[in-house]
This record gives sequence, structure tokens and C-alpha cells, in this order.
Amino acid sequence: MKKIMVITILFVSANLSAQNNSAEDTTTKEVISEIGKPNGKISEKTMNQEGDTLISREGNLELIIPPGAVSKNTIISIQPITNLMPNGNGQAYRLEPSGIQFQQPVQIVFHYNPEESKDSAQLLMGIAMQDDKGQWYGLNDFTLDTVAKTISGIINHFSIWATFDKLKLKTLGGEYRLKVKKSALVFISGVFANQEDKDQSGLSKLKTMKPPENAIWYVDGVIKGNVSVGTLQKGRVDESEAKWNEYTAPANIPDNNPVTISVDLVWVSYTGNHKTIRSKQLKTQILIYDNAYEVEIESKQEGSNFSYIDEGSFVVSLEGKTARLIETKNKNSTDKLEFVATGCKSTLINAGLNHGHIHITGVKEIKVTPAEAPNYPFVDISFIPARMVYSTFRITCTDKSGKKFTSTTEKATDKVAASFAYPLSVRFFAKEGEQVIENSIVPGGYYKVTVRKLKDD
Repeated sequence: MKKIMVITILFVSANLSAQNNSAEDTTTKEVISEIGKPNGKISEKTMNQEGDTLISREGNLELIIPPGAVSKNTIISIQPITNLMPNGNGQAYRLEPSGIQFQQPVQIVFHYNPEESKDSAQLLMGIAMQDDKGQWYGLNDFTLDTVAKTISGIINHFSIWATFDKLKLKTLGGEYRLKVKKSALVFISGVFANQEDKDQSGLSKLKTMKPPENAIWYVDGVIKGNVSVGTLQKGRVDESEAKWNEYTAPANIPDNNPVTISVDLVWVSYTGNHKTIRSKQLKTQILIYDNAYEVEIESKQEGSNFSYIDEGSFVVSLEGKTARLIETKNKNSTDKLEFVATGCKSTLINAGLNHGHIHITGVKEIKVTPAEAPNYPFVDISFIPARMVYSTFRITCTDKSGKKFTSTTEKATDKVAASFAYPLSVRFFAKEGEQVIENSIVPGGYYKVTVRKLKDD
């Protein structure tokens, strides 16, 4: 049986205390990684003594500069970069000018998507800073709002900032797909910061530690799983003393797919941000497949002052005589509006409803036509129609006299909503390799559909 091995740094959370887990039998290592690469458009604004707010292009990071923070006009910028921190969530951000010391503390606010932290409890999130040598530090004091989905803190200098999970359940090095009957290793990963070692900025070096020994493992709610959902058994102990668990996928696609692997941390408490959390459950999901194909869809539309990009994907399984969707991902549109008029600010007013022009809601029918030599079988999928819903913005501008006026893009959004989102139907051949089945020009952009058969490993 083929096993998929993972080589990753392993950790556990701060001030962890558990039965059979004492400070004497743990080892730590400083958390250091490479610095990420630019991964998105930069946003910038000139700040003066009055202060202002700067938001990243996609809206996930907000900087609130208070009055008196800078003594002269200063260009402040946010550059999204890849987040290479172990247990990192979403993007990291390089804030410039790097090393600037503010005369008043600046508030940093991350607007997070629960999907970014779905493998851990939201209460285990934290804020981290990376220096120019790659060392990561944890911000000791922060505010987590699980209703507004924000995590925020006070900083007094710029560098690279990101969010992370103190504890996380990982598998397959970030790959969460597994073919029937194959095996993968699953483990608990975590980081901690010793709050007693914090510097004047309220930062402590992040370090690694082995995970807790007392844990109960489940597959879809069944202890150690079963033949229907897959099974868990004890794996090996590696050089960092991490306890691996080996998950073996079932012989057939389970009814609930992907399967959920979870672990209850028994008699464990961990302290962070002056709060103690006890006995939390960590979760991760693995998609089980056999004869399956992934379909990726991308579309871009542009106007005189905006660029609107949307993506989506799904996986269709053709196991035996049945065909069904076993995974659907809607990226919910990455929209970037660049207004020609100067002195204008835009605020998103339909967050959560703006699913863009690619939106997969469900399938009406999947039909597989058997092969007729020399052709391959082909698959026809028709989808339940969904209306396009673009982002709606409130735009506030200031004219030369200093007078402000406000408008919205609601009429444009309503006009777009009269059309159906992509896709309405997809047809492809059930064969090996990659197929570009559509690459067409649409008003102001393009529409592209790519199909590839999932490999066995």
C-alpha cells in the first residue's frame, strides 16, 4: 500500500499543560521561514498628521492610523505576499515603510474568512510578525471578534504581518485529497509564544513544541473510523517526537464526502492573549476519490475603471454506474475597482452576497455517454442556474471645493443580476491528462474551462 509522507515542522500551543506532558519532556525550536513573494496588487495612501485608514485591495487587512502617528506626509502601503509561516492563514502582508516608528500606536485589523481557519478552533487564532531574517514573533495582546470575524491589535512599527493558528490538524502537506484504499499521515501542529519573554513592542518569539499525547481521534464521528469512512491507526514517532496517525481511505466513495477527521484534546489547556482554553476539538477534511475529474473555471471582465476576476471549481466522480459532484469551490469573486476620479473612497455594502459571475449552486443532471471507438466516453453536466451578483460599492468623493458627494453601484449590480452566472453546462471527455474545453472571449474579458483527471498520488 502506498503511503504519502509529510515533512513539516511540528508544534504545540503556549503554556500547555496535560497529563503526562511536562516541561521536562518537551523540546522547542524557533519558528523561522522564508519571506513570501508578492501575491497581489499593492495599495497605498499618503498619510498626514490627521491620520486615516488604509485597506488592502481585497479588503482582508485594515490599518487605522490615528492622528499624530506621523509628523509629516508619509506614503503608507500594503503589499500582499504568500504566507509561509507554519500554521499561517491566508495571505501575509508587507507593510511599508518598513521599520517606521509611529508616534502613536497603529491598529492592525485582519478580516478573516472562517474557511482559512477551518482546521482549528477560531479561538486558537493569533497575530504574527516576521522580521527581515525570517524569524516569526507572536503579538501577545490582541482582540478576537468571532462574530465580526476580525482579529486586531496595536502595533508601533511596520514589517510583515499575518494570522496563524496555535494548534492545527494537518495532513498530506496541505493536500486534502486521497484515492480509495490509499493512506496518509495525519498530525497535530502548533506554535506558542512565551509571554514572559515579550519585548517592548509586545512581541515574543514563536517556538515549536511536540503535540499533546492525550487525544481521541475520530473519522466522521466514529472513534478510529470504520470500513465505510476509512480507518485510523497509530503511526510512527518521528525525530521531533511527533505522534503521527495513519488514515486509510475506504474501498468505495463514502456517502459523506469529504470525510472529517477530528481529534479531541483531552485534559489539555493552553493560554494565549491572557485567556485559557480547554479541551478543544481540531478538524480537517479529506476528499476521497476514484475515477474523478477536476474542472476549473476562470473568468475576467474589465471596464474603464475596474477589473473583475472570478474563479470556481468542482470535482466529479464517475465511480461505477454513478456520477456525482464530490467537491465544489466558489471563490466568491476577487474584485478590484480602480476609480479614475481622485479623492474617492469605496465601501463594499453587499459582503457575503457578492458571489460574482461564477457560482456553482448544484447539479440538475450528470450524463455519461459510453465510448464509441475511437473516441472516449464523454460527460455532460447541467447546473442549477444562479443569478450573477457583483459587488456593490458606496462611493464617496470630494470635489475641489471640499464638498463631499456619495453614489452607489447598485443600478449596475442589479443590471448584471439579470444574467445567469457561469457555468450552466459543461461537457468533457473522460480521458487522461488535461483538457482546455473552452477558452472564449466575453465582453471585456475571457471565460476559460480546464479539465484534468485526478492522479493516483
